[in-house]
Amino acid sequence: MRRPYEREYYVPVPSSRTVFFRTFVPWQIIRFLYINLKMMRMIWIGDHGKLPRRTISLPEPQGHDAHRPAT
Repeated sequence: MRRPYEREYYVPVPSSRTVFFRTFVPWQIIRFLYINLKMMRMIWIGDHGKLPRRTISLPEPQGHDAHRPAT
């Protein structure tokens, strides 16, 4: 049994799966892209709010005689 004052008590040892994913380059690229997309989303929300605010301009209603020149 380890004692709390021994050095081995404080050292975390990663599993073989953890070591594999820390050294597997394709997985690191995927994680890098995921974190960057997540940061971009956070920045977008911080700058623009949940939904981008866009003003929708509708055309003015025109009557039947709108296309005729004034006489």
